[in-house]
Amino acid sequence: MWDEEKKDLNMDNLRKKVICATFAMARQCWEQGILSYAMMGEDEQSVIRVMVHDMVIRQSADGRLCNLEDTPAVTDSAFCIPAVWAGRDNPDYEKAVKKNISFFLKDAERSKEGILFHMRGTKEIWADSAAFLPWVLILAGHEKEGLHQLYGIMKCLKRADGLYAHIYDAGSGRYPDPNAWGVGNGWILTGILRCATAVSGEKERMQLEAEFISLLDCILSFETKDHLFHDVLNDKGTFEESEVSLMVAYAIYAAANLGWLNDVYVKLADDIRSAMVTRVDEDGLIRGASGSPSFSTPGTSTECQAHFLLMEQERVKIEHF
Repeated sequence: MWDEEKKDLNMDNLRKKVICATFAMARQCWEQGILSYAMMGEDEQSVIRVMVHDMVIRQSADGRLCNLEDTPAVTDSAFCIPAVWAGRDNPDYEKAVKKNISFFLKDAERSKEGILFHMRGTKEIWADSAAFLPWVLILAGHEKEGLHQLYGIMKCLKRADGLYAHIYDAGSGRYPDPNAWGVGNGWILTGILRCATAVSGEKERMQLEAEFISLLDCILSFETKDHLFHDVLNDKGTFEESEVSLMVAYAIYAAANLGWLNDVYVKLADDIRSAMVTRVDEDGLIRGASGSPSFSTPGTSTECQAHFLLMEQERVKIEHF
C-alpha cells in the first residue's frame, strides 16, 4: 500500500512540474486554447479566468479569439472556445464566443463543399481542424454543420490504409503532406471523441464511436516495442514521438470512462503512460515531441504538455471507479 501511495504522490508532483513548465512556454493561439482546455480539467479557476481574459482581449475584428499578430490561421481559434464559453455568465465572453462562431459559419474561407480551410490565402484542409472546430460548432447548437465539417475533413484526408493524411489542397486536388503524421491522426481521433460526446442522436453517437474505434485500432497497430508511436505512424525511419503517444493514451482513457473500451485497451494506455513518464525531464518538459515551432523535428511543445495533463485527468477517473 505504501508503494502505491508513493507512486501517486510522485505522479502528482510530476504533473505539477509539467504545469509549471508549460506556463513558462511561449504560446500561439491554438496552444493557449489547448492549454486552457487542459486547465479546465485541473479546476484551476483563477488561472482559467486570466487565460480567458487574455484570449478575449486579443479577439480580432473578424471574430477569431486569441489572434496573435494577425495570424492567417482560420480554425485555430476553435481551441479557445471551450474555456471562454465556460465563462459565459460574463456577457462579454458570451458575445465573444458567438462572434467567433459566426465567423466560422459565415466568413471563414472554405471549399466548394463548405469545408473550412486551415489557413487564409490557401485552399488547404488540415487534420488539425478536426480537433475542436466540429465539436464547438455542435456545442453552439450547429450540430449539422459540426458533423459536416468533421466528416468533410475526414473524407478529404482518409487514406486507403485507414490512417489520415495531414494536408489536402482542395484547389489542386493534391496532398502537400500525404503522410500519416501521428499528431494529425491524434487530432482527428480526439476530435471524433469530443463530437461523440456532444451529438444529440444515438445513431450519430454510435457512428462516431465506430469511427473512433476503427481509427484507434489502426493507430495501435503501429505501436512500437517501447509502447510509443513514430512521428509518421507507418514510417519506422521517423523518431518515436511523444504527443501522439499521449493523445492515444488520453483518448483510450476517455473512451473507457464513457464505457466504449474494455480493460485490454486500458492496459495498452497504461503501458504508453509508463513510457511517457520517462520522457518528462527534471524541469517538467516532455521531450521527444514534434517540436514547436516547425513541428518537424524532436523537441517540445505546449500542446504535448497539455495532452500529458489531459491523459492524467482521464486516468484518475478510471482509478476512482
